[in-house]
Amino acid sequence: MEEKKLYHFGAWSAFGMALMLITNGVTTFVPTYWLYYASRIGIVLAGFGVLPAIWKQVNQEAGWATWLTALAFLGLSAEGLHYIGQASLNSNWLLFGGLSAWAVGMNIIGMRAKKWPLWMGILGIVSGILLFAAVLAYSIVPGSIFNTISAGLGAVVLYPAWLVWMGLRMLKDK
Repeated sequence: MEEKKLYHFGAWSAFGMALMLITNGVTTFVPTYWLYYASRIGIVLAGFGVLPAIWKQVNQEAGWATWLTALAFLGLSAEGLHYIGQASLNSNWLLFGGLSAWAVGMNIIGMRAKKWPLWMGILGIVSGILLFAAVLAYSIVPGSIFNTISAGLGAVVLYPAWLVWMGLRMLKDK
């Protein structure tokens, strides 16, 4: 019964995180200060609900799954501290770098363990690679077309699609 509650909370958190990622992408074209900060904090809060539910699904590989989940929690925590004004750091590498490593690794583990469909795993891996490419491109040349395309496709389209798909699967689980 507890597992079902965890999956349902994780599913609704996944839907919320997808919405916040899309909203964050919208603020690139419609710069709204409060919406940008609300979406970034929303990503953090929803992420705290998503990570444990997905970790639970692949817990037979506790070593890598746990390490990747801890890395993603570190990124979410750094982002949260940054946006509530408690840390003056650029958390992009920790947040999106951590989430991209988590997305790629967890999807490889999930596909290998046959926990979710092949295409869902591929979607998660591609979105994770695009998230990492966006962070890398932003570090080299902020605002480049490559950064905009990889961030837009990865963080605003594919990663939210993967989160919605995962959320729907978690609502059906157990």
